[in-house]
Amino acid sequence: MPEVTSGFELRQLLKAYRRGLISDEVFEEQLHEIQHDGPSRNSTPAVAAKTYCVRERTFSTERDMLLHFLDEFRAGETFGGEVFALWYSVAADPCVRGGIQVVREREAMHGRLLAARIAALGGQCRAALPEKFQAAARARLASREISDADKIADFVRRLPDVERAIAPIRAVIAQIEDDLESRALLENVMEDEIATVRWFHAQAKPAGASPA
Repeated sequence: MPEVTSGFELRQLLKAYRRGLISDEVFEEQLHEIQHDGPSRNSTPAVAAKTYCVRERTFSTERDMLLHFLDEFRAGETFGGEVFALWYSVAADPCVRGGIQVVREREAMHGRLLAARIAALGGQCRAALPEKFQAAARARLASREISDADKIADFVRRLPDVERAIAPIRAVIAQIEDDLESRALLENVMEDEIATVRWFHAQAKPAGASPA
């Protein structure tokens, strides 16, 4: 049976009132109910707008979320390519040098790929890591006084397991429904990040660090 509309209810109420079937008080009470409760009772419930999240920040569109995340990610990866190159230039352990050479190339490549994707989406590269953080990282990784083992141990302390390291990337990938190109890009970059974290943990094993 079709749902009765508030307009139909109002017409029926007026007919009853005009015929003297209901009192003034009842008419006013019923009229108030139709005017205030009828529309919400008969209208389709509003559907909450979908939102997208990157850490604690929310976005109204998938594109806005991606541009924000890709830019932050790009800033970190580009800087990673720079500071791992500094480490490579002073690394004493040949095994570390070989691994860091691969890591620095991965990071730099990721930075370029992410920047290109931002441009393809019509965005701009604006994000940058805090200057204080950049200065501290450059000083530490470029230092010949700090051993390769200590630098590796510091990395492992900051990223104690693989899943924690890639959790932000996974969270964004899980929200992507439309931009399949960005999703594929992030999935492949994530695999590189997994390989990097595992390599650091493997190097730390002789020093007693637990595996990822």
